[in-house]
Amino acid sequence: MSYRPKPLLTIDVPKSSLSVRPGSVLEIEDKIVLFGIACLIAPLLDRKLPGNVYSWRVKEGTKGKGLFHDHEILKFPFLKSRTIRKRIEFVEPWYGVWPRFIQDLEYAYEKEGYQFLVVSDIVAYFENIDLDLLRNLLLQYLPRQHRIINFLISLLEYWTWPAVHRASAPRGIPQGNEVSSFLGNIYLLPLDRAFIAFAKRRDLKYLRYMDDIKVLARDMSSARDALFLMNEELRSLRLNIQGSKTRILQGPEIRGEFIDDRLHAVNEIIMKVQKKKTMTPAERTAYLADLKKYLSSVRGRKGIVRGNELRLFRRLMTGFTLPRHSGMVRPVLDQVERNPDSALLGSSVRYLRAQDRNLKKIAERVAGFLTQDGGLFPYQKANFFMILRYMRNIPSEAWKEARRQVSIKKNHWYVRQQAAILIGLKKMSKREVDAVSRLYEREENTEVKRGWIIALSQLPRENLEEITRTLIFAADPKLQRVGRFYHGLLFDRAKGMEQVKSIFNNFTEDTLLEWFYEVEVLSKTKDTHIKTTLLKHLRKARRSVRRPLLKDRVEQNLERLREH
Repeated sequence: MSYRPKPLLTIDVPKSSLSVRPGSVLEIEDKIVLFGIACLIAPLLDRKLPGNVYSWRVKEGTKGKGLFHDHEILKFPFLKSRTIRKRIEFVEPWYGVWPRFIQDLEYAYEKEGYQFLVVSDIVAYFENIDLDLLRNLLLQYLPRQHRIINFLISLLEYWTWPAVHRASAPRGIPQGNEVSSFLGNIYLLPLDRAFIAFAKRRDLKYLRYMDDIKVLARDMSSARDALFLMNEELRSLRLNIQGSKTRILQGPEIRGEFIDDRLHAVNEIIMKVQKKKTMTPAERTAYLADLKKYLSSVRGRKGIVRGNELRLFRRLMTGFTLPRHSGMVRPVLDQVERNPDSALLGSSVRYLRAQDRNLKKIAERVAGFLTQDGGLFPYQKANFFMILRYMRNIPSEAWKEARRQVSIKKNHWYVRQQAAILIGLKKMSKREVDAVSRLYEREENTEVKRGWIIALSQLPRENLEEITRTLIFAADPKLQRVGRFYHGLLFDRAKGMEQVKSIFNNFTEDTLLEWFYEVEVLSKTKDTHIKTTLLKHLRKARRSVRRPLLKDRVEQNLERLREH
């Protein structure tokens, strides 16, 4: 049996209103292969990293719990499978080993007396990693693993982004997965070793979190020499320092750069609440009052929140998400409208979908973003359609915009896919389902077809069985997988019962909304046991459903199940 990697799914991810970075996601088979490689080489490579490197360190005793201390919160929500979501908390847990990195910096400045800090940034770090050099570095560290290292590099070469005239260049690794982050960490090991040797001659403190490099010195001369060394070592790695962000800070400037007492305090407040199973009304009131106090201290809320202020703003979103409180709805919507930063957008999607109140206001604002004249990045449009999926009432203009966006063939596939999924939430008449069937047949992009397949779960049983057979024998393996999945729901009792259990065991309205297309397919099986079990669960779930669109779909399926 041979293995061939699949092409990357790509989308430009906005960093600011005028710049983007290349975003890419691997197919599930490729992720499995990459993770298998990491399991073989990462523990060996991790031993080479010094203790002052904090990011992406291999865990000890991590059977079944992930390989690395950091875990990537997926930047692309369209790729989150149920399995992946079980590993990721609903609120955003980016605050992993970063606090220790900051605490050690703070200790070096305040307790050990280092009064100069070198601040810099690497230009387009992941995009500029030289694969030939990465191969040589890995072979140097693991000389007996040449076969697996050559195999790994061949995969990375296949996934390089096209250069001028579509030619490929052996540079860059795909972002957004654990293995790439670990390899990026290892790529800077020559820099780590150079600074460890330099620190023995000069009194320096060197700390690194991924490509965030901090060097503290006791005098300006040592700080300047450290900056020259950093530039020299990075150039040897085919990387460049970003001159506009390169500075040497002194004294009180250092505290303003990386020490934020507000962020420490907010994190302490959140961690105390996370340890509690329940909160009394008085505790909830006090908790929210503390968060609101720190929210009012965020600078730039009337414009665009940036830098350390944005980190605090996003952490506050996590705090307000825990009790599903709407205290940040307005500032979050204001920032999302002004600032396309992908990290902000990802946090905002998680926060807004957790809301129980102000849903009409949220839906109207988001629909307004989609229909305004100002240019939006495709990544923004797709995420706005995603937010609308979780609202209780979706404005009529949002449906119109979804139909318009999905019909524009030149639009990015992610935008069209999310628009198609939104349309598929509605309870459709036979005429509407037939129209979607025709759009599906004419569609050429696989990802958009997958969006329409969710809507086609509303087909009558005979038609659904027919399209399932067509999918099983489709040329595209992604469509084949969907076909096999639908076939299992329709004809395999064990798989059908497994999916019913998966949907309803830890029931939430959001879960039911997201996986209702499975309910639609399961309700059309001929297996009486599955239908009886599904009927029982749907009757119970109906009491908790508040979204009108979902209520309509639940009632429709209950009626079908009762008839049979």
